[in-house]
Amino acid sequence: MEAATADQRLTTLLDQHYDEVLAYCARRIGRNEADEAAAEVFAIAWRKIDDLDWNTTRAWLYGIARRVLANRWRGIYRRGRLDRRLRSLADSHSESPEVVVMRRIEDQHVSDALGRLSPIDQEVLRLAAWEDLSASEIAIVLGIATSAAEKRRQRALQRLTRLLESDNHSKSPPRAAEGGGG
Repeated sequence: MEAATADQRLTTLLDQHYDEVLAYCARRIGRNEADEAAAEVFAIAWRKIDDLDWNTTRAWLYGIARRVLANRWRGIYRRGRLDRRLRSLADSHSESPEVVVMRRIEDQHVSDALGRLSPIDQEVLRLAAWEDLSASEIAIVLGIATSAAEKRRQRALQRLTRLLESDNHSKSPPRAAEGGGG
C-alpha cells in the first residue's frame, strides 16, 4: 500500500471501514451526529495516513474515533457550562440596579472579611464555595482526613461569620439617627 497515493489510501480506508466507524460513533452519540463525527475521523486519518500501520487499520481508526468523540463530549460539557453561566448572568441583569449595587457591596464585605482570615481558612472556604467541593473532596485536595476537612470548613465559616458580624456592628449607624429627625 506504500506505493499508493494518500488519496488512494484514504479511498481504501473509506471503502473498508467507513460503515464500521460510523456504527461505532452512532452507538456512542446517536445517528444524528455520527455522520459528522465519522467524517472528522476520516479527515484526521487522511492527515495522518503516512503513520498508518495497515495491519491495525480498524483499531487505529477506532482510536481516532474515540478521541474525536471525547473532544465532542468535552465541547458539549463546556457549552453547557457556558450556557448556564450566561443564563445566570441574564437572570442577574433582570434585577434592579439597586439590588445589583447592594449585592456588589455585600460581596465586597465578604471578600474583605475573607482576606482577613488565615490562608488555610481562605483556601478551605474557597474550595467549598467557589469550587463546590464536598468535605471528602476538600480532604483529598488538602491531604487530610474527611472529618478534619469538615471541621476546618465549619471553623473557617464560623470565623468568617464572626468577622462579618463585627463589621456590620461597627458600620451600623446609631439607632437614634434612623428616625430622620423631625
